[in-house]
Amino acid sequence: MTRTTVVAAAGLYFAAVCGCGGGPQGTADPSAREKLEEVKAMLDTVAADRAKPPSKPSELAAVEPYLPTSANDIRSGELVYQWGATLSPGGSAVLAYEKKAPTDGGYVLLQDGTVKHMTAQEFAAAPKAAAKK
Repeated sequence: MTRTTVVAAAGLYFAAVCGCGGGPQGTADPSAREKLEEVKAMLDTVAADRAKPPSKPSELAAVEPYLPTSANDIRSGELVYQWGATLSPGGSAVLAYEKKAPTDGGYVLLQDGTVKHMTAQEFAAAPKAAAKK
């Protein structure tokens, strides 16, 4: 799948999810769950292109077209991404999460691509993803 096809598909997906079609849903902001699913889609695309995921904040601009609703949240710290970490089938480590997850619980993206809600206690006990070397 080409990068253009993936970007177009991701745009259509998020337009449908966000209700960006101008109808009554058009005012809804994407949820944290949807933003983490967008991070997963970006990592899928990067892997398909045999490229490396961003390993530091300055590299976020290179993948920003794949993160139309979540890039600003990653920059601001509202979403925390384990820089350089990748998806891994069967992996259970936390790859990205809502800023509030460590203290109040919240949504997390696991290395196997699952997005789920964890309590603060579950988050504290969960392994955290590390960048591939």
